[in-house]
Amino acid sequence: MRQAAVRSSIALAATATASLVAIAATSAPPAPRAATSAVPASSAASAVASVPLVDACPAQLAVKQTVSEPVAGWMPLNQQASYPFVRVAFYPGPPADSTLIVPTQEFKGQAGLHDSWDLPHRDGGYWMTCSYGNTTATVARKLPADTDYCRADYDGRFITLVVKHWSCGIKRTMAPPVWVRPPVRGNAKPAPKPAIKRVE
Repeated sequence: MRQAAVRSSIALAATATASLVAIAATSAPPAPRAATSAVPASSAASAVASVPLVDACPAQLAVKQTVSEPVAGWMPLNQQASYPFVRVAFYPGPPADSTLIVPTQEFKGQAGLHDSWDLPHRDGGYWMTCSYGNTTATVARKLPADTDYCRADYDGRFITLVVKHWSCGIKRTMAPPVWVRPPVRGNAKPAPKPAIKRVE
């Protein structure tokens, strides 16, 4: 009888312990969630500046030129060749629906001509074309939405305008061109020339 009472007491104690564990588990506060960013993924992606375009035009463009209207008494000779890149142009929209933008600044130095374009923000963005020598065929693309500045350096060895280097991007992040003199800060004045003393 005594052993049976002991066993009954142990069973009751185990049941009470299990009940307390279950109550504690159900009343415990939920685990804190991991912190999440309040900025949507799309907004975070758009906040990253686009990579500047630098000399991105294809160096050569393969073109097949055909005679669209035959001329009486003449035999058309169609041609297929590769033509070299020569110029860039910028547009306030698709090139087929808009006119090109004239340079904001033009500078002519010993090394040739230099152009720059300031592109203020517009909802539709800007487009550009790459032109090639001896053909009217071009390729076009839309510039990144945050592009606000482009510039082009022309090769001074040619009579016609042939681009040597060009780039487009965010103006404040681009190094100033070498042909632009840095502004004079403050009220700085050029140093006076040293006086020349005559010997009599």
